[in-house]
Amino acid sequence: MSSGKFSAAVDLSGPDRLQMFIRKVKENQELWGLYVDGWAEEADADGKKGLVVWPDEAHARLCATDKWGQHSPKSIKLSSFKDRWVDKLVRMRLKVAVFPTPFDGPVFVEATVLRSELG
Repeated sequence: MSSGKFSAAVDLSGPDRLQMFIRKVKENQELWGLYVDGWAEEADADGKKGLVVWPDEAHARLCATDKWGQHSPKSIKLSSFKDRWVDKLVRMRLKVAVFPTPFDGPVFVEATVLRSELG
């Protein structure tokens, strides 16, 4: 990704980042989280937790600071996410916290809805 596209992505609105996330994950067949002794999570305004994910390693690495400073980017195969992760997230009552940036929080999506959007 060129630095211009990278910079522009972090300035997108939440809904636009969600659409970019879906497009890139479908294209690359992987998504990225931050991991250290467990996956990074974020809570929505109601306190409901979500697994935090990004469309690529570079954007995940950009957020590996502060509360996630000890975390490292780790990829998740799209097929694994759809076939195994979604059901586990539903059982754990976790949403998916999609594509936060240093300037804006994630877009919270129900795991089953995201699986459907990812085809």
